[in-house]
Amino acid sequence: MKHQRPTDKVLELAALYALGILDPEDAASFESHLAEGCGVCDSEVTAFAAVAGHLGYATLAEAPRAEVRNRLLARIQVQLGAEAAQSEWTVVGSTEGEWEAAGLEGLFIKQLFVDPVEQRQTILGRMTAGVHYPSHRHAGTEELYVLDGDLTVGGEALQAGDYCAATAGSIHTGVSTVGGCAFLLTASVRDEFVEMSGAAGTQTGAIIIRSTDGAWRDGPIEGVAIKRLFSEPARDTVTGLVRVRAGTRCPGHLPVAGEQYYFLKGSAHLAGHVLEAGDYCRATAPITPASLYTEGGCMFLMLSAPAELFG
Repeated sequence: MKHQRPTDKVLELAALYALGILDPEDAASFESHLAEGCGVCDSEVTAFAAVAGHLGYATLAEAPRAEVRNRLLARIQVQLGAEAAQSEWTVVGSTEGEWEAAGLEGLFIKQLFVDPVEQRQTILGRMTAGVHYPSHRHAGTEELYVLDGDLTVGGEALQAGDYCAATAGSIHTGVSTVGGCAFLLTASVRDEFVEMSGAAGTQTGAIIIRSTDGAWRDGPIEGVAIKRLFSEPARDTVTGLVRVRAGTRCPGHLPVAGEQYYFLKGSAHLAGHVLEAGDYCRATAPITPASLYTEGGCMFLMLSAPAELFG
């Protein structure tokens, strides 16, 4: 129904609509009414909208108190710092990424990161029961951590928590699984398959660390324990396990490009991200120090870390 004159109800609805604070249901009803061509309501909305546009200039300009300004600037700086930190990390959550067939029946991979400069890749791998992987030569250092199941490499039977590193030029033969497995792997993208004859034997150039091998020792701060697994002098980097007690805050260090974390247990806050078991992150450039905090405790595999972190 079109109005003949502006009633109190019309004025109220028009004012609230112009200010954008009319209840959504009432706003939809009022818009339908305007669409019917009510000139009275349309005229009142236009008049109120013109007034509303000037309300922001109705108060006198006043400089904020110094403490208010400082708090605001500090919050802006923290937010900008968090956004910058997040942009300097590649993060792949446990539910992110796609599993793809890897050209061998029963083998599936999820690509976590590919470094086009160093020609290296980090992947999650999954093999179904009975799979045999072809013999292959390593163009660069290969590091493998078994997450679940069983995996035999060169005659060595590996279980969950076992780690294997193979140096450049070495050859892996007899790679297979009986019941299936899952693993984390970082290696050169230039590895190549080779023909091998005879039975597979223990590999040269390979280092194997069982989950029960080695000793945990106190880290650089209270609440942190570390187990060193492998070092690569040419790159001055180390791979190891890090265990952090609940409630511990680790001061930031200067991550180098290529430093990688794979979370095995618990969760932690790192560089503006919350990382949980199965999550992966990698520093994509030399960046500002990033601290780590865990509420309930966590354990993660740390690859390509600065050697001084592990002593």
